[in-house]
Amino acid sequence: MRQKLETSLKQEIKLTPQLLTLVKILQLPLLELQQVITNEIEQNPFLTDDILEEDEVTYEEAEPELPLKDEIDYEYFFHDEWKKVSLPSERYSREDEEFDPIANIEETESLQDYLLTQSHIFFNDPDDIKIAEEITFSLSDDGLLEVPLSVISENLNLPLEKVEYVHSKYKFLEPVGIGSRSVQEVLLTQLENQKKEETLEYKIIKDFYEEFLSNKLYIIENKLKITRSKLEKALESIKSLNPKPANGVWGKSTDYVIPDVIVEQRGEELYVSLNLQSFPEVHLSKSYFDMYKNNEKLSQEEKRFLKNKFNAALFLLEGIYRRNNTLLKISEKIVAVQKDFFFNGISSLKPLTLNDIASQIGMHEATVSRAIENKYMDTPSGIFPLKFFFSKGVKNVSGFEVSNKKIMNIIKEEIEKEDPNNPYSDLELVRILEEKYSIKIARRTVSKYRENLNILPSTKRKGNFRR
Repeated sequence: MRQKLETSLKQEIKLTPQLLTLVKILQLPLLELQQVITNEIEQNPFLTDDILEEDEVTYEEAEPELPLKDEIDYEYFFHDEWKKVSLPSERYSREDEEFDPIANIEETESLQDYLLTQSHIFFNDPDDIKIAEEITFSLSDDGLLEVPLSVISENLNLPLEKVEYVHSKYKFLEPVGIGSRSVQEVLLTQLENQKKEETLEYKIIKDFYEEFLSNKLYIIENKLKITRSKLEKALESIKSLNPKPANGVWGKSTDYVIPDVIVEQRGEELYVSLNLQSFPEVHLSKSYFDMYKNNEKLSQEEKRFLKNKFNAALFLLEGIYRRNNTLLKISEKIVAVQKDFFFNGISSLKPLTLNDIASQIGMHEATVSRAIENKYMDTPSGIFPLKFFFSKGVKNVSGFEVSNKKIMNIIKEEIEKEDPNNPYSDLELVRILEEKYSIKIARRTVSKYRENLNILPSTKRKGNFRR
């Protein structure tokens, strides 16, 4: 018997604690970064949130070992201006590009991002979008609306009737029932979405909800004059509903959002900046740096302690420095590509991929992906997750690419204009897209987009369109 010798080479990249720190900081949204900085200031004497006098400082002697291979001009870190300074592009070397510690980290999807994206697609009126955003930011972990609609009306200075209208539509976003004010409303909304308003299940939840909760089935049975088997069948159907629409694959929703990026419109120009007003104060402590520099009288253990803490402080500040620079670069490119969107709305949204941005700024696609995770942009049109601006495209008959979000918006608008008694089939929507908009896509693609919009097929829309 011949023995077969196989040799395999496996390349492994071990993430050091320092690299993990850089990766973590890159991913953090502003709200979480604030907490990390606060914790680090409490634990590391080299970090302070005091506003220091900008004395002339020189660092010629006893220069400490720096944690990164590139030299850091850490004089910047003694005052607040360092957060505004962008790293030179040459700091991202070819070696940096080839080594990507972020690529294999599991990516999760935020329910809040998903809801904001849907809101900007479903609602066209700017006030409607503001209301939908306010609802999104007011959800409990289970997906229920935690504040009365009257409070939203007062906060936004908009008519209550308008808030009620948007809320009535918002509940039919995915996951259906999101934003309902009670579990009862969640269940009714999900049944309405299934066009089951005339069913026994709907009547039980609507008129006998307390009896349903307390399991007083005999009362329901007697009042509705139905058999026990029929009642049990209806109850089985109710059990298939989801009373907590934000649970499941979505996990918990974020309670509060602080935009990381701000876009301002001045005339015909758009200006992009980081939200430094919400950025916490953090600097190197001059007094501890002086102690570290003049360490002749310190024991070896004290020197080691100061060295470790100093390097940890530099890693944090360098991580924030890189994070801000990366986020600003990405945001500027997004706004440059999607400029028409900010002036004309979703119909002008262009196809844009992570790789497009990555190639323009000289970074890995995975790095861009992690940098935009759970980050938000405050614009004159509302607050958007950065992920909103990325979408694949479909070529029209002229060879130009059209964003799939734009196509979804066209489908939604065409269905809203259709005759309720003679709704468009998916095949008819294919024809409309080709003849009216020069967009040629398959019927199954139309079906997929329609389902993503949470719009029923034509056979179920007839006479009663619902999202």
